[in-house]
Amino acid sequence: MVGSRLRLGTVPYLNAKPLTLALEESQAAELIVMPPSQLAGALEANALDGALVSTFAMFQLQGAVYVPGVGITSAGPVESIRLYCRKPVDTLRRVGLDSWSLAAANMTRVLLKRRWGVTPEFVPIDPEAPPRADESLDAFLLIGDNALREPPGDLYVMDLGDEWTAYTKLPFVYALWVFRPGAGDAAASRMLRAAKEEGVSRIGEIIQGAAKSHPWLDTAQVRAYLTACIGYDVGPREEEGLKKYYEWLVEDALVPDIWTRGRLPGGEEREKITVSTPSSLNPEVPAVDESLFYAEAYELSERIRKKELSPVELVDALLARIGAHNDDIFAFNEVAADHARIAARAAGEEIAAGKYRGPLHGIPYGAKDIINTAGIKTTNGSILFKDHVPAEDAVCIARLKAAGAILLGKTNTHEFAAATTTINIHYGTTRNPWNRERIVGGSSGGSAAAIAAGMAPLTLGSDTGGSIRIPSAFCGGGGLKPTHGRVSLTGVCPNTLSLDHIGPMTRSARDAGLMLQAIAGYDPKDPHSRKTPVPDYLADIEKGAKGLRVALSPEAWGRSEMDADVAAAFDAAVDVFRGLGAKIEERPFPFYDRIMKVAGPILASEFLEFHRPLYEKHPESYGPEIVNRLGMCFDAKVDDYVRALRERRLLHREVGEWFKDCDVLLTPGVQVTAATIEGLKVMLNGKETDWLWLHRPFSLPHNLTACPALVTPMGLAKDGLPVSLQIVGPKWGEAKVLRAAHAYERATPEIRAKRPPGF
Repeated sequence: MVGSRLRLGTVPYLNAKPLTLALEESQAAELIVMPPSQLAGALEANALDGALVSTFAMFQLQGAVYVPGVGITSAGPVESIRLYCRKPVDTLRRVGLDSWSLAAANMTRVLLKRRWGVTPEFVPIDPEAPPRADESLDAFLLIGDNALREPPGDLYVMDLGDEWTAYTKLPFVYALWVFRPGAGDAAASRMLRAAKEEGVSRIGEIIQGAAKSHPWLDTAQVRAYLTACIGYDVGPREEEGLKKYYEWLVEDALVPDIWTRGRLPGGEEREKITVSTPSSLNPEVPAVDESLFYAEAYELSERIRKKELSPVELVDALLARIGAHNDDIFAFNEVAADHARIAARAAGEEIAAGKYRGPLHGIPYGAKDIINTAGIKTTNGSILFKDHVPAEDAVCIARLKAAGAILLGKTNTHEFAAATTTINIHYGTTRNPWNRERIVGGSSGGSAAAIAAGMAPLTLGSDTGGSIRIPSAFCGGGGLKPTHGRVSLTGVCPNTLSLDHIGPMTRSARDAGLMLQAIAGYDPKDPHSRKTPVPDYLADIEKGAKGLRVALSPEAWGRSEMDADVAAAFDAAVDVFRGLGAKIEERPFPFYDRIMKVAGPILASEFLEFHRPLYEKHPESYGPEIVNRLGMCFDAKVDDYVRALRERRLLHREVGEWFKDCDVLLTPGVQVTAATIEGLKVMLNGKETDWLWLHRPFSLPHNLTACPALVTPMGLAKDGLPVSLQIVGPKWGEAKVLRAAHAYERATPEIRAKRPPGF
């Protein structure tokens, strides 16, 4: 202590600034800046009275006391504690650790051992010269400003703050104000608490300073980092996380079993400073605009183009939304927060520089977890792929990236996308936002739930027998299965390749057109892709339904029974088209029985072709539902498959001729509302009925004919759950389908304005 002034040590990192800004101007303290690894030694040598030290260092300081209520913490992504990986985490053998960081380095050891079961060799690295070129390292850790300025490049970056919280369900405490024995008192505690409150209230000033000292960061990134990612409060939950970290360090013999929790007096009546809502700290920061959660992508795009909304603001809002609701719904099984924020910052910089790529630039989306995403885990819904991190994007992802769209994460799916419930025995059940006891449908269930819960304006799904349309219908969203061959399947886990489709899941037909515009097109690597011109899908979308030739035919769904609520809503939808000037005509659809007959051999043979080698090698890794389906597939006969392919080719021609006399066909999306999770039962005209395979008459025919089919909401049934209209068009006729759907949506705004209860 110099006279009556406290000598306090701090770190040269931006995240400490809210705790130290006021102290820089204080006559009661002298601040000494050191690398974090040196502060504990300075305390032990009595060179400092107190210091902002790592929790790991504190555990080794006998007799030290900390200031309650003041520290650097997080309860989720922290952005500046990053492990840069060259290979899957559970295969790491040699890891470089930032030699300045004690808390983060040892948190890395603890997490790798407990969460992934690996104990690699750890070697020190220079944090100011990241060893990206050192291929002897499977991964390396960076913290603080060194991590903020190091781009991921082709490495997979893991946010350890996010991983800690996901694993322990507790916050992590990175650093605390700690005093050596004999130093500090209640007055010192009050001073540090007051300095925190003042510093946090001056976040705007800190951001302006950071723009000069950290030119590689934009101000929006700094604001998010200092308010949404980093916390400055240490309360009961943080102390619980502190205790858990200490217990694991002791178990692993990383610290001696000597620490006794000592608090400096003067902090008992602390007031929690909330940093997760920036507007509470700085009046110039607007609160999150909740209208963003249910806005169409088209509307968000216009705001971004006009620079009324930044991609960073939009991404941060949606990540917060996911954080608030995903535990309840489980739409996302992998949230790529770091990737999304980096992409949002890049999009913002490009747009500001006049390099606007088009209407998807800066628009976030989610992707079904069977679609490869470079550097982001893709499990295919299977335990066999639990650590699969693709090296390359699927073609559809690459095209969205080229359009400037921003991936938020991967959405939950059924195991191998092989059923219509999204009850995944390996990863969890996605619940319907309209009723948590009901399924979302499948297998693109997470994608539909994300749209319904306001977590993303756009998502990608896949559809082999209804897997885009069924969950969209059950969740009150929109979903388009394009013409087979319109969107590349390269990089997508196969189900039944000649029936598989990738397509948009959205809030509107117009948004589906925006997304399809980006992903459509020929891919020479995909044998099912077709070199057919891609039109402008929005060119005629505002033409309305007047003059459209609209066909009705109960034969198109084999005259299968339809629930009365669905039938009433369908009749009302037909009346809307009639009122818009469409030409309604009832026509026979003589192909249904032949379509359903050829479906079985094709589904069985192609599903088996992909799974046989995996199943024979790893039968224990398959869930019983998929094992049962494979059992039926083993009975498939090659002769039946070949005959089915020939018959399907004829059906394509005949259905093409049928559509020459009409523009679109209307059917219900599904004949019932969502089934119960428990027992998978639906009510069909007052009778309890099994859900399994019930959907097939309404969705599967259009996979076999390769025709585009879209679902859009047509209201709620008496049980409060959504029902849906399906619009089918001729091959390559997506523009007609989108035009018809857009006309219906604009005529029925009250339907699309409905939200799930609580959202």
